[in-house]
Amino acid sequence: METTGNPSRHSGQRKAAVVGMFDGVHLGHRHLLGRLKDEAALRGMSPAVFTFPTHPLSVVNPAIAPRLLTSPVEKLSLLADNGITVSQTAFITFDEELRRLSASDFMRMLHDRYAVDFILRGFNNRFGTERDLTPTDYRRTAARCGIELMEADSFMLGGGEETPLPVSSSRIRQALEKGDIATANRMSGHPFRLTGTVVDGKRLGRTIGFPTANILPPHPWKLIPAHGVYVCAASLDGRRMRAMVNIGTRPTVDGPDGRPTIEAHIIDFNGDIYGKAITLEFHHRLRDEIRFTSPARLALQLEADRESTRRFPIAD
Repeated sequence: METTGNPSRHSGQRKAAVVGMFDGVHLGHRHLLGRLKDEAALRGMSPAVFTFPTHPLSVVNPAIAPRLLTSPVEKLSLLADNGITVSQTAFITFDEELRRLSASDFMRMLHDRYAVDFILRGFNNRFGTERDLTPTDYRRTAARCGIELMEADSFMLGGGEETPLPVSSSRIRQALEKGDIATANRMSGHPFRLTGTVVDGKRLGRTIGFPTANILPPHPWKLIPAHGVYVCAASLDGRRMRAMVNIGTRPTVDGPDGRPTIEAHIIDFNGDIYGKAITLEFHHRLRDEIRFTSPARLALQLEADRESTRRFPIAD
C-alpha cells in the first residue's frame, strides 16, 4: 500500500477526513466536501481527502471494474475547484494489503499515520473487509481508534416541482455511455472532460474541408461517451475554442469494420498540433454517427453540424 500526497502527521494539525473514489467530483461529492470543510472548521482541523488513483474493483474484480470519469490529474483539478488543495489530498494505492484491512485497521492507520481525528463517512460509503457494519458499528469502531465519525446525509438533485434525481458516479457513467451529455453534466455540475494527445491519422477530413485532430486518451480506463457527434469546447495551448467531435468508427470512409476513433474539428482553426495535449469539454450531443452514401453527402451534413456547433451556447 503506497500513498502519494501531503496530509501527513508531521503537518502539526489534526485532520478531518473523507475517504472515497470521488470519480468525477460530481455535485454529491461537492456537497460532501462542503460539509467536510464546515466540520473541520468547527473543530479547528484541516480538511483532508483520501482517494484512489484507480478503482478498487480493478483489484477486487477487474472484469467489472468501470471506466473512470476522471484521471488523477483531473480529479486533483476538480477538488481544487472545490477548495481542497493538492496538499490536502492523498492518493492511496488500493492493493491486496489495503484490501485485507478491517475497518478498524484502516481507521487506525488514518489516525496514527495521518493524524486523522474526525471522519465524515459519505452516504453508503464502506471501507474495511466487513460488509455488514451498521452506522453505529462504524462510529463505535472509530471511537476505539480515537476518531470521531459522523455520517453524511444523502444528496439529491432537484426537488420541489422537479423529481429528485439521485447523483452518483455510476449514474453519470450510464448517462455518458448512452450519449446523454445533458444529464451527465447536470449531475456533475460541470462538463465532462476528455484530455488526450493529438496523434497522426489518415487526414481524410482535409479532403472534404474538415481537418480533424485525432485524439488518443492517455489512460485505457478513461470512459469515452457513446458514439456520435458532439458540441465541445477544445482547450489547446491556453486557447479555448469551439469544436465538433466525432466518436465512432467513421463508417462512411472506413466501412462497417472501422476502428473507433475520437476526432475533433476545431472551428476556425488551422495549425500543426500533432503531439500536443488537448482537452475537450462535452456540452451537447448533436446526433448519432451515420453512414452516408458518399463523402459529398457527409460534407453537407458536417456543414450543418458546424453551424449547429457555432450556435450552441457555451459559457466562456
